[in-house]
Amino acid sequence: MPAARVTSFRRSYADPLFLFEARRPLAPANAEMIDQVITHADVAVRQAGGRLKLRLSADMIEQLQFEGKLGADAHRLADLTVIWDEVEGQVHTVRDDARLRDAADRWADWDALFDEESFRPVSAAA
Repeated sequence: MPAARVTSFRRSYADPLFLFEARRPLAPANAEMIDQVITHADVAVRQAGGRLKLRLSADMIEQLQFEGKLGADAHRLADLTVIWDEVEGQVHTVRDDARLRDAADRWADWDALFDEESFRPVSAAA
């Protein structure tokens, strides 16, 4: 009698949300957004090689919106980091952190479930 052939089936697991739920921004950074970050940057950090890291803080965005210099959708500018090359006089790199902001917001909800109050001993709660 021939031996029965046994085939193992791989279980299908759901992908962890924290790894694959990071969404891309609805609109990629365009030249106008990069220009606004360079023009209005309030956070500037000198780097090696004559480069400058430029960012726009949320407080500055609110102030510029109040003054009418930026539109209602300008909150997206806080996600951008522009590396400006002072020697060449041009943009070297643009980094878009919208995915990180979204992931951090989702993790904040999880962290709230495990706050210090939830770990208080039962005897101390009474």
